[in-house]
Amino acid sequence: MAGLATTYGSGAMTNSMDDIAANAEAFFIIGSNTTEQHPVFGTMLRRAIKMRGAKLIVADPRQIDITELATVHLQHKAGTDTALINGLCYLILKNGHEDAAYIAERTEDFEIYKEVIQNYPPELVSKITGVPVELLIEAAEIMGTYKPMAVMWAMGITQHTKGVRNVMALAGLQMLL
Repeated sequence: MAGLATTYGSGAMTNSMDDIAANAEAFFIIGSNTTEQHPVFGTMLRRAIKMRGAKLIVADPRQIDITELATVHLQHKAGTDTALINGLCYLILKNGHEDAAYIAERTEDFEIYKEVIQNYPPELVSKITGVPVELLIEAAEIMGTYKPMAVMWAMGITQHTKGVRNVMALAGLQMLL
């Protein structure tokens, strides 16, 4: 399994809930109150964290239920999702945690993407999002080193004016990893 990704709200998944809960070494939840919206899957994630030691990163302006188990809670300002995600991608690239073979084999115009991401250094992202640089670094390190990582999101990042941009940023993150 090269990687894991899933989307809630639209019903699309690249992996089953069982597969994600059993195999992902890390979870990134953004724009989803997973334990409230999907209580059965939320329980599966809780077990993976407690029993297997899977790492959890939650990006949510609120202190939602699942944050009690989060290794890192990125409590960013509402509406700054794209900057947050792109800033994490900046750090993944800076630290050499990207999957270079996958990128070379399956992507086009990566250098253009990389140029855009260079506009999101952690100090600027921290000012935009309100998330301390140290937490951005910690989250990016987990994303880059615990593989496979599952990315989960829902309407919390899709149902507003920047929704398409947010999903595109998540696609870039998943492409990197």
